[in-house]
Amino acid sequence: MEFKETTHGDSTIIELSGKLDASTTPEIEEKLTKMIQEGKKYLILDLGGVTYFASSALKMLLFIIRQIQKLDGGLVVCALTKEARSILSVTGFLPHFKLTSTSAEALKLLDS
Repeated sequence: MEFKETTHGDSTIIELSGKLDASTTPEIEEKLTKMIQEGKKYLILDLGGVTYFASSALKMLLFIIRQIQKLDGGLVVCALTKEARSILSVTGFLPHFKLTSTSAEALKLLDS
């Protein structure tokens, strides 16, 4: 699993690539939690490079969004694969996330 972080003003884009499964999500969750604790409360998760999206990834996303909401921040998920979108849809969690096709669209959404 690759984790690339880029800052744009108050927002941080995190590009993930590889498999989001039970062996990789704890590390990603830890990194994101640390970022939030350091004051980064506007996050964009670019999942375009994610090749596998397990239920543990859903759990991690829900945990992160709850942390950000406590700080009145924002989380946008972009470039969601068909597989990940299907998992979010089937579980009923799709409406709980702000979704965009690109990180540029996500930045505009967080700025508004």
